[in-house]
Amino acid sequence: MCAVARDKPFDTFDDFIKNIHKEGSALIDFNGNKVPCIYINPTRYDEIMNAIHGKKLAVDTLLNIFHNGYDVFVDVQLKFLNIGINENYLLYANDMLDFFEALSNTGLIALAPNLSFAPSNSNIFMIQLPKKEAAENAFEIIKANIKNTKR
Repeated sequence: MCAVARDKPFDTFDDFIKNIHKEGSALIDFNGNKVPCIYINPTRYDEIMNAIHGKKLAVDTLLNIFHNGYDVFVDVQLKFLNIGINENYLLYANDMLDFFEALSNTGLIALAPNLSFAPSNSNIFMIQLPKKEAAENAFEIIKANIKNTKR
């Protein structure tokens, strides 16, 4: 896994809140397994699909975890190698434990166009994490740090 530089660092709690991914996420069924899916703007989804179409593809991933004893944020960073596309999706993990558990179980994450703009969910791009163990470790860290979510 490798790090992908963010345009803006997170210095304050408000920085995290302002940068939470707003397009949504869900668990989708794939061959009887729940796979975490991040919804993205349909235009951006098309840009990514057009850039990778017909090319040999590898996607490096990083789950960068931030916590303060109450709140856990995960910056899901995807780097499409040899294509020059870097994507970051900041998620509030306190409300998404099932999402990260599914990620640790399957080692898969999906991208799809936001359903509010795209009526069909037939356009789903699956990414297999290079190291499932990293997702398993991330899930354990997330689980351990959201236990104190009541302020």
